[in-house]
Amino acid sequence: MPVPATPRRRPPGRYDEPSLTGQRVLAVLLGILFLGLVAAVFFALYDRFGQEQVRGRVVSYDVRSDSRVVVELEVAKNPGSKAYCVIRSRSRDGAEVGRDVAVLDASGTADRTVRGSFPLATTERAVTGEVAGCTADPLSREDIAP
Repeated sequence: MPVPATPRRRPPGRYDEPSLTGQRVLAVLLGILFLGLVAAVFFALYDRFGQEQVRGRVVSYDVRSDSRVVVELEVAKNPGSKAYCVIRSRSRDGAEVGRDVAVLDASGTADRTVRGSFPLATTERAVTGEVAGCTADPLSREDIAP
């Protein structure tokens, strides 16, 4: 008579199913990292291509008198857009002594870079000429009044 087969007994804890907790935590962390990377790429592309950008810089400035500074600007813009920059000057103690709007490429040409010189009236002797900011949206003196 044959002997009935009895299942072999394994030592407890040695052959248990592996825990998936570590794998789940890793999957969640990798998912969060992936979403962050996708968001960073999206925002970088939006910043580069998604909005109209106008960036200006002062090429030179010339203090002509106690009441006048000439500021030469160079502006990078999208082709076909206009450029409006707020220019200002400061005195030796850092106080703002002049502010105005400089309009570059008012017709909106296809050029990507435009230059211009702008006289700026000051209330006292200035030591700098600066660009406070540029935009493609029309600005007037009333828009920038302190």
